[in-house]
Amino acid sequence: MGIHQFDMHDPGHASALPGPLARHDTLATASVDEFRHQASSLLSEHRIRRIDAVDTAPFRGRVRAASLGDLQLVYLEQGIGIDVDILEHLDYYDLMLAVEGTNQITCNDARTHVGPAHAALLLPRMRARMQMDASYRQMHLRIEQHALDRRLECLIGRSAPGPVIFDLSVDLTPPQLSTWMSSLQVVIRDLDAESGLTAHPLAAASVQDMLLTGLLLAQPHTYSAVLHDHDQPRLAPRALARAVEYYEQHLTESMTIGDVAQHVGVSVRSLQRAFQEDLGTSPSRYLESLRLARVREDLLAPNGPDTGSVTDIAYRWGFVHLSRFAAAYRRRYGETPSATRLRANHH
Repeated sequence: MGIHQFDMHDPGHASALPGPLARHDTLATASVDEFRHQASSLLSEHRIRRIDAVDTAPFRGRVRAASLGDLQLVYLEQGIGIDVDILEHLDYYDLMLAVEGTNQITCNDARTHVGPAHAALLLPRMRARMQMDASYRQMHLRIEQHALDRRLECLIGRSAPGPVIFDLSVDLTPPQLSTWMSSLQVVIRDLDAESGLTAHPLAAASVQDMLLTGLLLAQPHTYSAVLHDHDQPRLAPRALARAVEYYEQHLTESMTIGDVAQHVGVSVRSLQRAFQEDLGTSPSRYLESLRLARVREDLLAPNGPDTGSVTDIAYRWGFVHLSRFAAAYRRRYGETPSATRLRANHH
């Protein structure tokens, strides 16, 4: 599965629709130097040369960029075939995906390509040379190293002695990576929405964790064996109690299961297993249950000037998707939030 699926272009009519990240246009230019300067500021310093010196096709550079916590999506197109040399060692992870066309990559002694079914994942301290055909349009997922390290440590429940070293070549066709790509496409469409869910910090943090967790589970790397080791020790009752306490004390804050696992000092998998075996639910459903209970308390309280609307109360307790909140509330209490508020005001 390539990244083409979220770029709703007809390949034969490239200008018919705006393409991915259209709301995040940073630059459109016919100047190679201007394009290179803008792209270098978002990724890394590089040099650009035409592949065919006698080619007279005009350069059509476009740069788009959108941030999501410690992740950044960068879309680039140039309209001609080019050679690109990265001039400095990366200090981040760079997942390179083809929206259209192909890119041949040489990195040290390794070679790979980026196309409809393949991506490349460049690592910190790498340099690379790339040859992009004239139709190549690219999406970069820039991942800050500290964010990936922190996510891995949350998942394995301990510090990692060294950096995560991924395979350079990424086959996008296996089921796990295909699912991960579908999730990334949803995120990109949301970033282009007028009021997307990822605009809310609570949702953005969860989306970032989801993407990093999925990449760590789906793409082979130096800690894959540790992550896929299911022989996890049972969580001590005191550790579960600390997790429950943490949830109760941080209900109004942006919070992920990784934050809780890190606070307790256990792996995410161990925490999930403990909640399921001891409390009969998942950590996310437990958190939702606590927040719904606080919402109901506020809805049943006397309707004073500080109470706020149903929407205000939902946001206060960490619900960012109102239709899902309303559905969850109705499942839990058998009535809508507004019905609860109305009934409280009539008493």
